[in-house]
Amino acid sequence: MPNRLLLAAARKPGLKKLITGTPITKAVARRFVAGETLEEAVQAARNLNTGGLGAILDYLGENCSTGEQADAGQDAYIASLETIVSGHLDSHVSVKLTQLGLDQSFDGCLARMEKIVARAAEARTTVAIDMESHQYTDATIEMYRKLLGTHSNVVLCLQAYLKRTARDIEGLLPLAPKIRLCKGAYDEPNEISFDRHETSRNYIELLEMLLLGSEYTAVATHDDLLVRAAVKTARRLSLPLERIEFQMLFGVRRELQIGLAERGYAVRVYVPFGDQWYPYLMRRLAERPANMRFFAEALIRG
Repeated sequence: MPNRLLLAAARKPGLKKLITGTPITKAVARRFVAGETLEEAVQAARNLNTGGLGAILDYLGENCSTGEQADAGQDAYIASLETIVSGHLDSHVSVKLTQLGLDQSFDGCLARMEKIVARAAEARTTVAIDMESHQYTDATIEMYRKLLGTHSNVVLCLQAYLKRTARDIEGLLPLAPKIRLCKGAYDEPNEISFDRHETSRNYIELLEMLLLGSEYTAVATHDDLLVRAAVKTARRLSLPLERIEFQMLFGVRRELQIGLAERGYAVRVYVPFGDQWYPYLMRRLAERPANMRFFAEALIRG
């Protein structure tokens, strides 16, 4: 589980105003966020491609409150896809459904997703659906099912710290899903989620389910134990390299990313951008003690 105290503190408006208004904090955020503009994200993706790594462009934002904001999110992703095509980038996009109006209307969100996925298909690339907090799990999986009925270029993120995820995978496997498996980064109740140790154990079990039953599995982790488990499991099952892709975050474990790519594994890096970087930054700090130490040391040096 991520650091709950930090996530709780991050929801306080006064703290958010203090952190986002501090130039030093913005500078530190650039460790984990490519920038506030699409152009900055594209340059980061191009640099990754030059180094043999793929990219995932993520326009930051969530829980929009109006249809106009949801339409703006849709337009931002269409623009990202256009730039991927014109820039000949090895990249796809990742979206949050609440950024596209899920809180207001499932059907409205679906219509926006249809447009994004159709344009991605024309661009011969992929749309990944991020998983948000547990209140949205059912709706997110239902959205994926509906999109999968007409499109094959959609990936769904599932979270290993939720106790329900094994059942969700079992229900999706007959559809030949493409799944991105991560640990999870939201503050979830104990009754529906595992602790850190249990999450790692569950991750390995879920990974084997996916590698056995799916043609594509994205292993989204920086945890050395889980990376080794993924490699070991894929070898034991005699799977071709293209059946597995490691996905990691911009600014985290760069040496691990490069090392896996040099060993022949596909590696794709999640490249967030936009001015709504605060929630994303706080989840990254809450996930790993090393990130928090980096943040604190940068503030002291600043």
